[in-house]
Amino acid sequence: MFLIPLIYLKNSEAAHYGGATMPWFQKDPLELAKYFSLQGAQGLYLNDLNIPVTGRGENFQAIESILKNLNLECWITGNFRSLPAIETYISAGADKIVLGASAYQNPAFVKEAALKFPQHIAVLIESKNKKVVVPGLIAPSPKTALDFAKRFEEEGAAAFCYTDEEVPAIGEFCAGVNVPVLNLGDLTTMQDLGSLLPFEKSGLHGVVLSRSLYENRIDLHSAVSYLNDLAAKK
Repeated sequence: MFLIPLIYLKNSEAAHYGGATMPWFQKDPLELAKYFSLQGAQGLYLNDLNIPVTGRGENFQAIESILKNLNLECWITGNFRSLPAIETYISAGADKIVLGASAYQNPAFVKEAALKFPQHIAVLIESKNKKVVVPGLIAPSPKTALDFAKRFEEEGAAAFCYTDEEVPAIGEFCAGVNVPVLNLGDLTTMQDLGSLLPFEKSGLHGVVLSRSLYENRIDLHSAVSYLNDLAAKK
C-alpha cells in the first residue's frame, strides 16, 4: 500500500496546505518532492491549480522537473477539460490523470480520454453519508459510489481516487471495483493507516497524505516503517 503525499501547485510554487508552515516545507516543488522521496514516499499526488484548457500552464515546468528527476509514480489532478491538456502531462511522464468535475459534467469525456490514453485515466469519487458528492451540484446524487464506478469502468477508467468518512465503506468500494483505488480521505493517525492495510488485497493501491502530513500529525518516514512492520507480521 503506497503512501503518496499531496502537493498543491500554484503560480509555479508548492502551496502550503494546513496550519503553520513546517520547517521541512519547501516552496520549490522539486525540492519538496525530493524531501518526500527521501522520507520513503512511493508516489506523489500533484494538484495543479492552474490547468489551462490546452497547452502548458505555469506549473507545468515544475511538474515536468519532478517527473524527470524522481522515479516516483505521479498522479496529477486539476481542472482538466480537454484532451490536449491531458496529453501535455502524459507526454511528460505522468502515470495517471485524475478527472474530477469534467468526468461528471461531460459524460463523453472519460471515454474519449480513456480511448486516447489507455491505462492513464483515473476518476475521483467522493462519498459522504453513503451519497456521492457530485462536483457542481448542491444535493448529493441518489446513485451510490459503486454505481458511478461501474459506469466509469465501462468508459475505460483505469483507477479511482476515492474518499469516504467510514473505513468499512472504503473496503467495500475496493472490493466492488476491478481497478486500483487511491484513498483520498484525510487520515489523522498511524492507526488509521493500519486500518486500511487489509484492503490492499481488495485493490487499495495507496493512500494520499494531505493535511495530516502538513500538520505533522503523521510523519511520513515513521508511517512507512509502521506499515512495513504491520505487513511483515501478516
